[in-house]
Amino acid sequence: MADRILVAYASRYGSTAEVAEAIGDELQKAGVAVDVRPASEVRDLSPYRAAIIGSPIYMGKWLPEPQIFIEQHQRDLRNIPVAYFAVGLTVNEGNPDIIKKAEASMDQVRMLVEPVEVGVFAGRLENSRLSLADRTITKLVRAKTGDFRNWEAIRAWARAVLQKIEPA
Repeated sequence: MADRILVAYASRYGSTAEVAEAIGDELQKAGVAVDVRPASEVRDLSPYRAAIIGSPIYMGKWLPEPQIFIEQHQRDLRNIPVAYFAVGLTVNEGNPDIIKKAEASMDQVRMLVEPVEVGVFAGRLENSRLSLADRTITKLVRAKTGDFRNWEAIRAWARAVLQKIEPA
């Protein structure tokens, strides 16, 4: 019987991977067996009783890898509780309109598999790690550099998700 929870993610520069790891750590602290893996590496969902899937937001959208993962595993994912999370730089101000836009980044995957919960978290931007193209874009949009992740909010969200996916 499936007894593990999958935390699958895509990450371009590591910030979202670290958020996924924090979610996995929080679930493990609650005594749950967890696998935290890049979505592109997951082939079989049979060991999992739930999935938490995340992506950074680029240009208002998720990266292709988690979207492809959800498309490919749509039938299995519809039979287990699923939660989505997105990591973006624009949400660190807490502006409700910006948070709505960040949540909209998940609209495409929500049409495929309806989640029991969604989370939106601020990310980290380090210009030195960016590609030239991404550095140019961040300069154009005047993105602030720094680490804006709120680890306590991320851990609290993981605990809340666990309440929704645990069997009663």
